[in-house]
Amino acid sequence: MKFTIKQFSSGIFAFGVLVGGAFNIGTENVLASETAPAGTQFFHESQWVNHSPKYSKQVMHAVRVELGIDAQSNELDKTIEEMPKVQVMDHYSSAFGNKVKGTEVRLAVKEIFSIDLSYISKKDYGSKLALYPEKIMESLRISFKEQPQSTRQDERIMGLSKNDIMDRYMKAQNYTLTAVETRMLINQIYGVNLNGISNLEHSQLAISSKGQWIVKSDTDLFILESSLDDVDVSIYATDYFKRVTGSDQLPESLASKLLNLGFTYKADSNVLYYRNPANESVPDAFKGQVIGILLTTITAEFKN
Repeated sequence: MKFTIKQFSSGIFAFGVLVGGAFNIGTENVLASETAPAGTQFFHESQWVNHSPKYSKQVMHAVRVELGIDAQSNELDKTIEEMPKVQVMDHYSSAFGNKVKGTEVRLAVKEIFSIDLSYISKKDYGSKLALYPEKIMESLRISFKEQPQSTRQDERIMGLSKNDIMDRYMKAQNYTLTAVETRMLINQIYGVNLNGISNLEHSQLAISSKGQWIVKSDTDLFILESSLDDVDVSIYATDYFKRVTGSDQLPESLASKLLNLGFTYKADSNVLYYRNPANESVPDAFKGQVIGILLTTITAEFKN
């Protein structure tokens, strides 16, 4: 049975590590700003006058200048707010100059995505890894005056905060990382895939992870929730889903596909649950597969 739900644009994204979570991960949640409800990405000019800004004045001023207009002009504000968030981040980061440091990257992520990487670092949330990717490990080993393949400082490296890892790596690269490389680094260190998050705006899939809302709107249908270390993943219906369908039961087609991936069904709470048997963060490919299934279900069963 299909229900009439607000229409949105979505696709199956090459997602990798997103941030695998959804509602209420912990008692210290830092809430990210809610995304606009589906279908509101195109505004009439009369509506724009009373429109609540999506980004701060600081962001808008910097992006306007990068686009070649006066910092106080609002002629391109509608265009800016309709840009993918990663594109806005690139324009905003350019305002910091040719050599962007870790503190500036973390500020940009917080301003554009409302995700606090420093909070993740302080609480030691995020990907649970034995080692960071080899390129990062080799660079940090060299920074500790070891050979790239030496493991003598690995325990020390893995004991550093995520912010320290980022800062040390970016310094070793002489602060010359491209925007694409910087987002990849954020994914590898913090387990936060900004490309994937940007693509999920208006998807009607709520995600919260590492103590923070990542993607959220009033018309989300499903909730994807991960534990603070991304080892556990839970999926369940939102209040909006229950209101428009009259049921709190997940679609059978969705449940069947996720059960085949190794999820278990908790009947008492109507939750589909998965825990990585390796006791490590859920692999990139698995997260991408799960999100692809969720988006396919939303498109097939709930899109106009």
